[in-house]
Amino acid sequence: MKKYLGITAALIFNQAASADEARLLNQQPVVAEQTFLVGSWTGEAQGPRVQKAFYPSQGIYTVKLSADGSMMPIAVTPAQSPSWLTVDAAHQRVYIVSEVDEGKVSAYHLERNGELTLLNTVDSSGMHPTHSALSRDGRYLLVANYSATDGRSGVSAIPVQSNGHLGKTQQFFPYNQGSNKVAGRQSSGHAHSVTFSIDGHYLLAADLGADKIHVYQYDPKRKDPFTLLADDTINFPAGDGPRHSTFSADGKFLYVTTEMSAQVKVFSFTQGKTELLQAEKLTDSTKDNDKSGAGLALSPDGDFLYVGNRGDKNQIVTFKVDKATGKLSQSKAYSAGGIEPRDFSFDASGRYLFVANVYSNNVVEFARDLKTGELSPTGVTLQIGTPTHIRFVTLGK
Repeated sequence: MKKYLGITAALIFNQAASADEARLLNQQPVVAEQTFLVGSWTGEAQGPRVQKAFYPSQGIYTVKLSADGSMMPIAVTPAQSPSWLTVDAAHQRVYIVSEVDEGKVSAYHLERNGELTLLNTVDSSGMHPTHSALSRDGRYLLVANYSATDGRSGVSAIPVQSNGHLGKTQQFFPYNQGSNKVAGRQSSGHAHSVTFSIDGHYLLAADLGADKIHVYQYDPKRKDPFTLLADDTINFPAGDGPRHSTFSADGKFLYVTTEMSAQVKVFSFTQGKTELLQAEKLTDSTKDNDKSGAGLALSPDGDFLYVGNRGDKNQIVTFKVDKATGKLSQSKAYSAGGIEPRDFSFDASGRYLFVANVYSNNVVEFARDLKTGELSPTGVTLQIGTPTHIRFVTLGK
């Protein structure tokens, strides 16, 4: 771990650079001081929408959120494309996937000052891992490997040892067959995310290439703890591309984003079985370039659902949640303040939302109205090369 030296000022332009920004900052909610981590793609990103980073990312960034809403990087951990971060329940271990050809997964100890100490690194058993999740008992890290070259797309179940270190892959579920609906996207399977049910008994793995979510039962007493429940597979219309999912706090409802069709779908969930309740568009546009569903998150109070739509729209779309039925209403779209809003996260109070815009190299802060769910840009922005994921952590005393 190394701390910022002379590049700190260049990486941040949120420190009251103008009178207008200072005025906006003074109007923001006051919250408890917090810390969050930012994952990233390292190196130079390519593509027509990519803005050249002033400083390409070096790895994982530790950022302090002050009571007034200002942000300051306090440390950086060098790592190769740590695109997704998973934190254990005690906030002592951080597990990162390196989204590279020969996928890697690393375990870190989270120090009291926000620095990260490497414990060990293991093979993800696949290519370009994009997502991970810990079992509720903390015994297994599940990893979604995206790329299907040489049969290496699929889900890996990696044991977590008592000291936080990772073991070798215990189970691997290959995703080779795609739906072939969207050319160049679905010629094979593509594992994109893994999500545990609230009770911890079920694992849901989104296969963007096959238009399916595979459901597994988890029983830690078995030699092979994850068992595919083929009859409970969630099938999506060809070309939807299921990407990410999240559960309501009571575990009764499942929310899923679809990447190519740019929708959010609501399902009931009971002991691994689902029923479609609702499908909502993220945009009314019929242009393919306007449709690219991304991450999603429920507000801490569960009253609103926030969903990213990338492409040419680059928006965060909000929905009001009926907690009794799980259904969504009152949608409204907000500019993400950058290009390619891949992921976002709330602070502990729910008064702030932070968006990682990959191609514009910025983490943008929004103030959130707790009653209406509305978002307002604060003018506070952190410059980090190709940020991909944001995860709040609690530091030890």
